[in-house]
Amino acid sequence: MLNNIYIIILSLLFLYVIIFTIYFCIIVFASYIKLPKKDELEIRKEYKNIIVIIYSHNNEKTIVNLLEQLNKQNYPKGNYQIHIILDNCCDNSSNKLEFVGGAKLWRLTDDTPVGKDKAISWLLENLMSFKKVDAYAFLDATRNVKSDFLANINEALQDNSVIVGSTEIFLEDAGFYDTVWSNVNKYNSNVMKNGRSKLGLAVPIDSDITVIRHEVLEKVQCIDFKDADSELKYSFLLTSVNAVPKFVPQVQTYVSSVDYELKRPSFKFKMSLFWHCIGIKSFLNFKFAEFLFSLFKPNPIVLISLLVLIGVYSFNYYFLFDFPWAVFVAFILLFAFVASAYRSNLYLKSLFFLSFCPLFTLKDLLCELRFVKKLFKVAKKKQKFNIEKITVPVTVTNGKSIFSCSIDLISEDGFKKAVFRYKNKKQETEQCYVRMCDAVKNIADILSQHGFRMKICQSCAYFSPKIDGTNNMVKGYCNIRAMQEQNASEAPETLLWSTCEKFIPMEVTNVIDIANYIKDK
Repeated sequence: MLNNIYIIILSLLFLYVIIFTIYFCIIVFASYIKLPKKDELEIRKEYKNIIVIIYSHNNEKTIVNLLEQLNKQNYPKGNYQIHIILDNCCDNSSNKLEFVGGAKLWRLTDDTPVGKDKAISWLLENLMSFKKVDAYAFLDATRNVKSDFLANINEALQDNSVIVGSTEIFLEDAGFYDTVWSNVNKYNSNVMKNGRSKLGLAVPIDSDITVIRHEVLEKVQCIDFKDADSELKYSFLLTSVNAVPKFVPQVQTYVSSVDYELKRPSFKFKMSLFWHCIGIKSFLNFKFAEFLFSLFKPNPIVLISLLVLIGVYSFNYYFLFDFPWAVFVAFILLFAFVASAYRSNLYLKSLFFLSFCPLFTLKDLLCELRFVKKLFKVAKKKQKFNIEKITVPVTVTNGKSIFSCSIDLISEDGFKKAVFRYKNKKQETEQCYVRMCDAVKNIADILSQHGFRMKICQSCAYFSPKIDGTNNMVKGYCNIRAMQEQNASEAPETLLWSTCEKFIPMEVTNVIDIANYIKDK
């Protein structure tokens, strides 16, 4: 009995190896595809209006040089703006940037830096009202760019709504660890990301060099650039609304290894992301489903160990797959790796450094395991995400009667869901969401299908959302005075689950319709 179970487990593992081998081969050989060049005259006919947003915190050494490079772009001056956020800088950045000119400076002067995520969210709230803006380019202050940087963005925007640029790392006083990851970055860019891009598949965004079209930001109404985990989660949000982040190597930036920050999502978070996103709806979007299952990419050491184990077992004992199968799969995998190594444009010395990457990633994975932490007495870190829950009252109507109900707003491992309650009945969201506003909307849509309406701000015609990537879009503005009075003051903030007596259904979208709606009542 135990032997049969062992054979079944090995068979499933071997099927996994076969599937990954095919998947890896497709990506590797896709990276060799040469796409036809576009007609430059056609591209120049339509110059996109681009806003470049640069976040800086005490980057005096690099930010001035970056601004000078952006001022010298081979791109019409009237078609791009540069906005620089100086997040509580205590160096001489501000004075030097003012001397160079050509950029709008936004100075944050709180006691402590607010961070990239909050700073950019705040700035976007001010910029999203700008007219005739086609895209926003998010760039880190430590980067350098060539004179064709914006021209390459303009070309990439012809076919893509979200662009992830490439990063070339210059080794400067680099140690062994930095050298390894520099070569890993080059291999991933030239092979894995390049192959995925040519297949039309999604890649995780990099907030240090990402471009997002204006209409996409209007749709998702937030950014999430807090850390590597948040960026991965945001990538899935974009993919879920068919704004697939595409890797474009021509949109290139350069950074010194001294300033480069390695960002890698934790294994624990990736597994949490998978279980929260998996569902029937995820399979309806092929690119989203593929992106989700790509999280299970095996460590090369684990992959080789599995092949050796299966090969030895199939050679000595009865197995569903004969020994030649294991040899054949190993040969195909080796051939694909050799092809990828050639495509990566790495020298033999660089490939030597690259070979240490599986050891580092395996070490990081083992360090995340609880028993390893306990064995080596690794200090426990505070949980990054906690399970949080608040219950808010809501009013529901069927057009005749009004019912007092409640909604549980739950945040678990950074993912959001809502539970609607009325007496002893409850209705949960169909899936977990990245933002709380989406979870609440899902509950409202479910109730609407059954003839009920939640009388909350989010479903009100007076409500407009507030772009805020830091609090899941739970705030917005009540525009009732702005719609009723010509000289009304600034619209006050409100929470999306709040309500009042002047609630108007969202379908009623203009002043005339609102007047008729109130008159009919």
